[in-house]
Amino acid sequence: MLNLVKKDLKLSKKINIFAVIYALFIATMGLTMPDHPVANILYVLGMVILIFISVIYTNGYDDKYKSEIILNSFPIDRKDIVRGKYISLIIYIIIACSAVLIFTNIILKIGIITNGRSANIWNAIFAANISLIFYSIYYPFYFKLGEGLRSFNTILWILMTVGPAIIGKSFKKLEEIGYLEKILSIDINKINLYLFIFSLMMFYVSLQISKKIYMGKEF
Repeated sequence: MLNLVKKDLKLSKKINIFAVIYALFIATMGLTMPDHPVANILYVLGMVILIFISVIYTNGYDDKYKSEIILNSFPIDRKDIVRGKYISLIIYIIIACSAVLIFTNIILKIGIITNGRSANIWNAIFAANISLIFYSIYYPFYFKLGEGLRSFNTILWILMTVGPAIIGKSFKKLEEIGYLEKILSIDINKINLYLFIFSLMMFYVSLQISKKIYMGKEF
């Protein structure tokens, strides 16, 4: 299983550099609006995009070169193949969140932007929650359908590229109708913590479902 995780991590090094730059650029935009709630959303979005492109590239590579068929021809436990994907996701989350946290702090330290506020641990937890919940739903379908999800991934990528503009307009609209202040008065960090516990439970259940699906899959 460890070798399967290493394979995914090696593949993730070859992801599109322009996609990485785009994700970090979105995070940098958050530094330019330190007193606006959109900044936190941009940090989270930057983290989520980095996670997404890592997963989509490695899974896309497996689909393109029929890696699953090759792996299943070896004496490898199918459950380990599933576990490898889930463990890789956890590592991608840690790397992506750390990258944005470190990057935004470096930008402030070297003085490129002086009046901003860097990403924080709560942004990372929120990004982890989104990723864990999304992929807890995604992976059972992935192990059932495989490359049949390729069109869905394309649509999701398009949505992420236009995400910042949509979020900005949504917040502006909420501010105009007076709902933004009410939303900001909610203890988001407390909800975030509870959601983290829920997302971990959901992730574990998803893993068990994916293993069951994959064990019964024919190649």
